[in-house]
This record gives sequence, structure tokens and C-alpha cells, in this order.
Amino acid sequence: MQLSLQQIDTLTNRRSFLSRTSLGLGATALASLANPNWLSAASEPKSVGALPGLPHLAAKAKRVIFLCMAGGPSHLETFDYKPELARLDGQPMPESFTKGQPIAQLQNTKLKCLGPLFPFRRHGQSGQQISDMLPGIAGIADDIAIVRSMHTEQINHDPAHTVMNTGTSISGRPS
Repeated sequence: MQLSLQQIDTLTNRRSFLSRTSLGLGATALASLANPNWLSAASEPKSVGALPGLPHLAAKAKRVIFLCMAGGPSHLETFDYKPELARLDGQPMPESFTKGQPIAQLQNTKLKCLGPLFPFRRHGQSGQQISDMLPGIAGIADDIAIVRSMHTEQINHDPAHTVMNTGTSISGRPS
């Protein structure tokens, strides 16, 4: 939407600003009258976030390295072994995998399953299945945490990344 100079001036003058923001300022003033300590900092935090009594266990991790590998190697080639996918390698994709999914770019295409290109082996005492593509990481399998519990109904990469980082597929949410 293209605004004229007069519209921009109306939106930015002092009277317009005060009329648009007075409700917020009034609500802040009313809240401070109702509870004078509302804006003061707490002397001692009683909880972490909205959950009282947390953290209930001492933290063990000193650092967290979050790898968001957008454009990196697939989870199916690194840490997420799928035996059924390996079994179906080269075969037509079962309709149950794609039924009801909006795969517009793949319409009228014969979809075939592609199993892992590298073998997976169990490593460390934990028995983590890690691809032979990552021998260095496989050597520290017991020292790392691999999260395999994330799930989304999104089948396209960008909306799925949005869900992973914000908890929703709606764009524009804070991460």
C-alpha cells in the first residue's frame, strides 16, 4: 500500500502518536497504581519461566551447540537410521506415505524410495546409530545428545524449519 505524504504526516504527528499510544500508557499507569511493585525487579527469582520450583535438577551441560543444518546433510544420512526406508530402497513410494499431502511439484511423477547412501553402525556404550559418513562424531557417540523426538506434519523444508524454531508453521513468530 502506497501512502501519500499527507497520510504519513498524519500517522507521525504528535497528536496522532499520543492518541494511538495513550491506551498503552494508561494501562501501565493503572497497573502501577493497582500494584506499586509491578515494575520493580524481583529481589530473588522464585522460578524459571512460568513453572514454579524449576530447575528441579542441577544442570549437567556446560554448553549447548545447536546445529540447524539448513542445506546440510540429511538427518537420514547422518543420525536418523530408518530400517524401513533402507528396505524400500529403489521401490515405488507407498501411497500411504503421500496420501493427502500437498505435493504439487511432484504431481504425475513416479516417486521412488531412496535408502541411506552410507551404512549405519552402532557406536559407544549407548549404541547410537550413526552413519559411516561421520566417523569423527561416531567416536564421541556417548558424549553427545541426538534429539530424535521432533515431529511435524509439515512436509516442505521452510515450514518445517519454522515449526522447529518457533513451534508453529505461521511465519513471523519469534524464535
